[in-house]
Amino acid sequence: MATLAEQQAILTELHTLGVADLNALWRLARDVDDPFEFLVEAFGELVAQYGVSAADFAAVWYDDTAPALSYVAVPAALPALGQYAESAKWALSAGDGTAVLDRLSGTLQRGVWGMARETTLLNADTEPGARWARHASANACEFCRMAATRGAVYSSKASATRVVGRGKDTATNFHADGTRRSGGQAKGIRVRGAQKVGDKYHDHCHCMAVPVRPGRSYQPPDYVEKWEQDYIDAVRATPGAGDHGAKGVKAVLSTMRRSAT
Repeated sequence: MATLAEQQAILTELHTLGVADLNALWRLARDVDDPFEFLVEAFGELVAQYGVSAADFAAVWYDDTAPALSYVAVPAALPALGQYAESAKWALSAGDGTAVLDRLSGTLQRGVWGMARETTLLNADTEPGARWARHASANACEFCRMAATRGAVYSSKASATRVVGRGKDTATNFHADGTRRSGGQAKGIRVRGAQKVGDKYHDHCHCMAVPVRPGRSYQPPDYVEKWEQDYIDAVRATPGAGDHGAKGVKAVLSTMRRSAT
């Protein structure tokens, strides 16, 4: 089974190959009558091409986490290509060629990695008893660190729309039939804000959605414990952190970012 680092490396390579094709499209656009329309249409096809590959890989990785189980993962379906077209229009509005390519590259990366994440969420939502967790790299930004400190794994795509919470779930392990295992010292998840933080990703974000199959558990990396303390310290140092809405989340994030500089 591919490790998380190996999965990230494969997705990074897909993005690198996609950027090479993106640069080729940029050169071709110089020789067409309407470069803007050409790039808008071609960019959607480019993201779709590499996104399908990412989804296929993610379905295999999902199955590999528990090969003895009968459930067979399926790749996520592509979103409407119009979504990518709108992203391309936004990128092209940057004007300067370097800035445009940087925006397109970031949107391409988000599209490719997003298809892998969506595949995990789709199957975790479909398979009874399955969960998923957000894994962030050690050098992740403060936003991703905060999102990854949720102690519990998400129970479904729907539950990902809840906010990030602090603490450990009272049952992060599940029986093969999907029922929760009792026991443990955790006190459960304490709500953190009112934003849909857990399933939000930015351009160039390397966070992974990690499947936690029935009967399996997820152990976050050791560095997440420090991030949890960083979050607690930021809450204590932030006036108005008790606001559980978007303002509270934004204020705590600002404190975390200032502390990191």
